[in-house]
Formats: sequence, structure tokens, C-alpha cells
Amino acid sequence: MPSDSADFIDQPATQNETYGSAVGLRAFHEMGGDIRYGFRALRRNPGFAAVAVLSLALGIGATTAMFSLIYAVLLHPFPYAGADRIMNPILVAQQQPDEYSWFSLSKAQLDAISLAAPVESALGFSNGHMEITGGVLPEDIWGVYLTENAGTFFGVPALIGRTIEPSDRGHSVVVLNYRFWRSHFGSDPHVIGRTLEIDHAPWTIIGVMPRSFAFSDVAGVGDVYLAGSQTRTPANIPQAYIPWIKLKPHISPAAASAALEPLVPPLVKQRLEHAPDPGHLVLQPIIVPYQRDTGRTLTLLLAGVVLLLIIGCANCSILLLARGRTREHELAIRTAIGASRWRIVRQLLTEAVVISSTGAILGVATSYWLARLPLLLSPDSFPAESLIRINLPILAFSVVLALLCGILFGLVPALRLSRRDTARMLPGRHMGVVAATARRRWSVLIAAQVALTLLLMTTASTAIRGFLRLGQMPL
Repeated sequence: MPSDSADFIDQPATQNETYGSAVGLRAFHEMGGDIRYGFRALRRNPGFAAVAVLSLALGIGATTAMFSLIYAVLLHPFPYAGADRIMNPILVAQQQPDEYSWFSLSKAQLDAISLAAPVESALGFSNGHMEITGGVLPEDIWGVYLTENAGTFFGVPALIGRTIEPSDRGHSVVVLNYRFWRSHFGSDPHVIGRTLEIDHAPWTIIGVMPRSFAFSDVAGVGDVYLAGSQTRTPANIPQAYIPWIKLKPHISPAAASAALEPLVPPLVKQRLEHAPDPGHLVLQPIIVPYQRDTGRTLTLLLAGVVLLLIIGCANCSILLLARGRTREHELAIRTAIGASRWRIVRQLLTEAVVISSTGAILGVATSYWLARLPLLLSPDSFPAESLIRINLPILAFSVVLALLCGILFGLVPALRLSRRDTARMLPGRHMGVVAATARRRWSVLIAAQVALTLLLMTTASTAIRGFLRLGQMPL
């Protein structure tokens, strides 16, 4: 009876294992066991786990922060629909190709450009200092006039209310910037329809833009956006706008520049009758100025934090090798009872990935604040609409980075510790003295790490002193 009972109890477990193997679930079951064992091993060695996880958290956090900054500043800085097709037209002088200039056009000339074959739409904007009046004291603000097609050109819906539309032509309507709305109206959701007195004239508030929209012209970010047809210009001076051009899909800037070349320079000469030859037209993507000014710096910073991450991986690899010497008895027993080398390598790699994943979680949690530091220290160097956030591409980057780090610093220890040398590792057969060649390799490795650490510390201290001297230099 006991034998039959045992067979009865073992039969469902055997059937479950057979069924799991048949449908391909055995690998997942073993992987889950490896992960649980990895966490238990870390709990048994809290000192080792803390050093390894914090080393990787620093490297992964800094690398993720720099990738987040590059993504927000250089890859996707603008929330506009079709932002990669929005061009800033400039005129490049024939004699000085490295210098360029902006130009302005009238509303009729903008309409003529918008009818060109490669152009989807053309936006005009101008700016000016304004005053909020009607209160105890006037307050200076920065206003941006936009042509009435601004809503469709940008393709960014308003947070509250609506954007400027063609039907607003001839009407005194205003859309508020998000920060201006928070500071002057206390984030009041019922602000739509109220009147804002600007330069002693009433303007009707029709919308509030979202936080991600902070359109800035050549002078700065606007506090308020007004209908362009209401631009106040001196008498006998025609209304003029700085143009932006949105190209149709699949039209290259070079092809569009060639198509617009016969049209735009004559319009500029028509406005500037006594000006010399304005040069030839070049359509410059709106991200180019920021790429030119900050792209190289951000690339160098990314290379620096990647080097920091590689050093962290090297440190973790050495820690795993050192920790592996205390586990030789355990690994020898597992090999002796039939565990294959691949099974041991997989277990050790899983433990390394557990360490790197834990470090990645901590690193990503801190990367948000690390990435915001450059924006806070030098806000004028980046697009005003650069918004640091943890989104799907950044999370995917962090996950892939964690897996690569786990494999990078775990592969060599796993291969080294999984060698079939059970006779040397079993009790009673353990070597008391490390071979001279192995000792020499460890000495060279430690010396190289100490030298690299001193080099990095010296370089960092020199850079910090130079930055402090630059900060104290009289303007």
C-alpha cells in the first residue's frame, strides 16, 4: 500500500514534467529556478551584492541618463507633427558659405510659397515685448504672433480650449503658454473665454498649450501666442513674418531647396530693394542648430559614461571571479552528480543577469534626475521643448543594456568556473598554492585597474578645477 501510494503521488508530478517538456515549458521552468537561486545567492552575500549592484547602477544610470538626454534633445526634441519635415529657410552668401541669415516675408509671399510643389504648408511668426495692463502695475511678457494656420502646422492639440485657426483671422485671440498659465492663472481650468489685457487692448483667451509645447522663435520662448493678423506695426511698414516651411512627405531638403530657389530669393530682394544679392536658399531642419551646438558635447559625454559602465562591468567580473573561488566546492559537486558545463554556465550567467537587472532598475530610477541636470544648469543650450521622460525606447534601451552587461561581465567567470576540473576542486584535492602563471595574471589585472582608476581620478579632478575656474571668470 505505501508503495502504491508513493506511485500515485509521484505519477501526477511525472506527468506534469513530461507534459511540460513536450510543450517546451521545461526551459522556462529551469530558468525560473535559476533566477530564484540567483536571488537567494545574493541574499546570502549582501556585501558582494551591494557592491556589484551599486557599481552597475552607477554605470547603467549614467548611460541611460545620457541616452535619455540625447533622445530628448537630438532625436525627438519637438512635439510637432512631422517635425522632421519642418525646415528653417536661410540664405547663404555666395562669398561666405559658412555664414547665413534669416529673412522675413509678407503674408502674401508666404501664401505664394505654400503653393509650391514640395511645400505642404508655410508658417509665419514674429515676436515682440508686450505688457500686461489693467492691473496695479504693468508686467513685461514676450509675445509671439503666429499666422492663423498655426494649429494645423504644428499639429499639437491644446491642453485646454483650442489653438489658433484660420477663422481667427481679424480677431483678437490669444493662446497661453503652459508655464504662463500656471504662474498667472494658477492652472485655472476655467480660463477659456476670459479676457487678458495686453498693451491696453483686450484679448480673448481661447486655449492653453500643453507642457510639451514651448515654441520659441529667434529671440525666446513666447508667454502668449496671438493671431498674426493682429500684429501691430508702424504706419507704412508692411506686416512681415519669419517663415518656417513644412515639406511634403518623402521630399528631401536638398530637392525642396532646388525647387524653391527660383522663388524665394526674388521675394527677399523684392522686400529689400537696395540690398545686395541675398545668396542662395538652403532649407535647414529646425534641429540642426542644436545638433551643431550641443551634439558633439553630448556624444563625448555619452562616450565617457559608456567607459564608466565598462569599468563597472570589469569590476563586477573580477568580483564574480573572486566569489567563484569560494564556490568551487559547490560547482564541483554539481558537476560530479551530472550537471553539464552548459547547465553551470547558464546558472552563473543567470546570476550575473540578475545582478545587472537589479542595477538597471536602480539606475533607471535615478537616470530621470541625472538627465535633467544639464537642462537645469544650461537651459539655453537645449530646445525649450526638450522633455525628459522614461518612455518605451528608453526602457527598451535599459533592458537591452542590462542583458548585455550581465553577459559582458558574467561570461568570462562562467566559462572559467565551469571547466571540468572536479578532481582539483573536490575536498582533499584542492591546491593550497595558486600557480605562478595564475598569480601573475591576477597581479597584472589588479595593477591595470589601479592605474586606470588613478588616471580617471586625475582627469576628473582636472576637469572639475577647469570648470570651477571657468565659472569664476569675469564675464
